[in-house]
Amino acid sequence: MDVERRRIALNKNDLTRLFLIRHGDTIDEESKRVFKGTADIPLSEKGVERLKKASAFLSRFDFDFIYTSALSRCIESGKIIAKPHKMETKVAKAFNEIHFGVWEGRSFDEVQEEYPIEFWKWRKNPDIHTPPEGESLVEAQQRSITNFNKMVKKHRGQNIVIVSHAGILRLIISAILDLKLSLLFSIAQDYGCINIINVYKDDLAVIKLLNFTMY
Repeated sequence: MDVERRRIALNKNDLTRLFLIRHGDTIDEESKRVFKGTADIPLSEKGVERLKKASAFLSRFDFDFIYTSALSRCIESGKIIAKPHKMETKVAKAFNEIHFGVWEGRSFDEVQEEYPIEFWKWRKNPDIHTPPEGESLVEAQQRSITNFNKMVKKHRGQNIVIVSHAGILRLIISAILDLKLSLLFSIAQDYGCINIINVYKDDLAVIKLLNFTMY
């Protein structure tokens, strides 16, 4: 990756701070782990409580805008975060989760049983192999980092919240760090985690906080 992908155009006198937050726990976790993807799976009670704690921690910061993916688990998480600030949230579909094609809504066990070869290839090399009818990691990263950069340019000098999904947050972080996509799942992104990225006047994006959940 060249320097231009890691750097984001920014007014020399400004600092832009982005809070990348994963949504809370979802109801499927109470029964079986599934490929959520773009399936609209809502928060569980545990997820709501987790986000309330995250919101209390985040109340110390001043936010200018709060964006969420178009999926209900992120919209609800965003509203919980916005409540202490008495703010409205904005939907940004560009931060929707990676599309897992025909695997969406199915458990890992089900996919492994029905698509053993494809699942094995994906687990071994997710940067090369894509779920049937799904979105490749390259496509998803291009979508997410392009819109991340647009957010920075649009909101120079402001504090911006983006509530999204583990896959998308990993892709943004890996782009900033210039990591190979084969290392994507080496980045932990737990439910309700907080990542903070500063973009400085020299146009360099720096990760100041990663996968923080000790609130």
